[in-house]
Amino acid sequence: MKVYSETIFSFIQKANKMLRDILKNETSFNVRRSRFEYKGFLYPIDVIVFEGELIGYFDGNHYQIGLNKNLIYQAKDNLIKDILRHELAHYITFLFYGNDVLPHGEEFKHVCELFNFPDDVKKASMNFDLANAKTNSFHSEKILNKVKNLLRLSESSNVHEAELATLKANQLLIKHNLEFSGLESDQEFYVKKLLERKRKDAKISCIYDILKHFMVRPILSYGKESVSIEVTGTRTNIELADYVSGFLDAELERLWQRFKSDHNLKGLKAKNSFFYGLAHGYNQKMSQMEFSESDKHALVRINNQLDQHIERIYRRLSSASSNSSKDSRSFDLGKKAGKNLTINQGVKNSSTIKFLK
Repeated sequence: MKVYSETIFSFIQKANKMLRDILKNETSFNVRRSRFEYKGFLYPIDVIVFEGELIGYFDGNHYQIGLNKNLIYQAKDNLIKDILRHELAHYITFLFYGNDVLPHGEEFKHVCELFNFPDDVKKASMNFDLANAKTNSFHSEKILNKVKNLLRLSESSNVHEAELATLKANQLLIKHNLEFSGLESDQEFYVKKLLERKRKDAKISCIYDILKHFMVRPILSYGKESVSIEVTGTRTNIELADYVSGFLDAELERLWQRFKSDHNLKGLKAKNSFFYGLAHGYNQKMSQMEFSESDKHALVRINNQLDQHIERIYRRLSSASSNSSKDSRSFDLGKKAGKNLTINQGVKNSSTIKFLK
């Protein structure tokens, strides 16, 4: 999961400069301000910071190098430079040979030798233990459990009880976000990839729209051969969005199969229209929630803060709108499904931090 704060933005600026200096002084590439040239194409010098199992990684889909957040506090500059060299060697191996090579095979070693990188850079791991740098997420788990329980109550057949549970879940999220935004310490906010597809479709657009109601800012991130939903927000909101997206990925397909069978719906146009209608119906349901004036002002403040975060992270944003023609009957059936949609599945979790990739 990518993570950002004022401290991390400063570290990213420093790491990008280190990477640029390595490219300029230790390789034969033509280096510009934020890109380098290979075979007439310009490739980004782009470092991001993440929390996760690895010390570092190279993402060939988005041409990014990731560094673990704990390096900011526990690693000296020389070690960070060697990790950058290691991931840059993966980057260059990818440009030279493509994907069909072993991660630390002969091609990777050849690149390290070509640019006289130190022997430690060739290794798949480094003598640097991050395993004891664990994050205390007790507060996040506590909030998540409360919200999940309220969302389960929203399945009630009693309409008033269901609406009240949904409203209380939203109020709890508002309170959590206000507490977060009021912190005087260096605020951390996160970016996580939730779903990935080969291309944008109506289902991923539907999930994108529904996630907006969970106090994250979803965007469509286009890679070399894929499109994914990435969400920005607090740790708690990201984990909740992960939980919601995982549920929706399966539930939307189940609903489509049910409505297709019950109403004799056929073809891709009908399926796409059903998903667009479902998002529309869910949005209508949520827009009818009656918040207090103070909660409304809080939501404006939280949304403004999310907008500021994504403006610093992303240069260009993609929406999930569609201009394709719709089948009105399937769209209306989707609206009905969206108005009755409830979220009721569990959350996933992760592990330790050790290796370079």
